[in-house]
Amino acid sequence: MKKKLKIIAISSPGGHWIELQKICKPLEEDFNIVYVHPNNQFTKSDDDSSNNISIIDASAKTKLKLIILSFQLIKIILLNRPKYIISTGAAPGAIAVLIAKWLPCKTIWIDSIANTKELSLSGKLVKNHATIFLTQWENLVDKKIMFKGALL
Repeated sequence: MKKKLKIIAISSPGGHWIELQKICKPLEEDFNIVYVHPNNQFTKSDDDSSNNISIIDASAKTKLKLIILSFQLIKIILLNRPKYIISTGAAPGAIAVLIAKWLPCKTIWIDSIANTKELSLSGKLVKNHATIFLTQWENLVDKKIMFKGALL
């Protein structure tokens, strides 16, 4: 049997997490997906899987937590050695994309559907670092950003 490629799927809580699940759940049959999530994002049945890793919840407003989060993500990425990292956003995904820039790992950033007029703050940060950058709004396309449709 062929070994499945490993993907780290990472996002912030709330809408980012819902979008990430919509993307990754159909991929689980073909890929080994490791879900990296802020605390309390999984239901009891999800927690039984060894492919769920909890991280500290951090944002641009919590600078010290961002430092802790960065070290957590370095450890997770180095231990798991994913072929791809996919994120729908905010701080955990942005930091993961920036870390992956220095590793043999490709990254896919899908900017949040909530950002209709401009990229998210995290999206702006990773725009030139993500291997593939997707928006869910056609009006935000440029040389680096692609539109392939919306998730919802």
